[in-house]
Amino acid sequence: MSQGLKPSTDLSNRIAQIYPSLSNGHRRAADFVLQNPLDVATMTIEGLAEGSGTSNATVTRFVRALGYGGYGEFRAALSAALKFARDPVDSFAGARAEPGSTFATFANALADQSANLQAARDGLDEAAVTRAVALLTKAPRVFIAASGASHHIAGFLEDGLALYLDADVNFASSRTGPERAIRHMLSARPDDLVVAISMQRYSRATLDLAGFAKKRGASVLALTDGATSPLAAIADVTLFAPSRSHLLPNSPTAIFALADALIAAVARERPDSAEALRELSESLLWTFHR
Repeated sequence: MSQGLKPSTDLSNRIAQIYPSLSNGHRRAADFVLQNPLDVATMTIEGLAEGSGTSNATVTRFVRALGYGGYGEFRAALSAALKFARDPVDSFAGARAEPGSTFATFANALADQSANLQAARDGLDEAAVTRAVALLTKAPRVFIAASGASHHIAGFLEDGLALYLDADVNFASSRTGPERAIRHMLSARPDDLVVAISMQRYSRATLDLAGFAKKRGASVLALTDGATSPLAAIADVTLFAPSRSHLLPNSPTAIFALADALIAAVARERPDSAEALRELSESLLWTFHR
């Protein structure tokens, strides 16, 4: 494949990158591909030309602009991307077809989470944990980047760290589009820290934000599910927790536990953490049910 493209992940991203520079004909082809990926995966070049209201020559120039050597290579990349998207669905369908009661499914899901938690604990590296907490306690600003299933982990981490850190803690990708998140990262400095959270299938937005901040000189702490995660290649420090599930695409429980453990470790390092917690408890006194 030309230019080292990764067919399972880079096709839509490559289209987005070059879309502003495309001609009207190329944009029609791009729009048709994005709107009809299942159909295009089995179409001939003539079919795509007809469907997009262009010509064979325009389609050929379009796929070459994307970095593919020809239409066959482009269609293979699209097929690979679709397979990547369908794999969790196929896995779910297969697991669902296996015999077993509702209770067994429930119990097995808890067993998956227990195994992930134990694996995360067994795989802890003391030096990595110590450095992660040091980065958190020393950074004047902490940006958190996460999306999808990791979004809730990030929100929990933001609330916990904001209580125990003097730093400005900002969930950069929360409730905003990618443009707003990138604007946050534009202010990242070498003494700042980005906490990036993602599990398979990894969020391109989170990877992009972490990479962008890294180029700005900020340190990156990653919470992810394994050494093969693309976040591990970006991060200065990485904490791992498996996200394996027999039924679902992934389970965030163990990575959620990493976030909880980070908050606990940071709280212990703060000299006045007890006072901070006391003030919070007193401010919430009349909200508790007793």
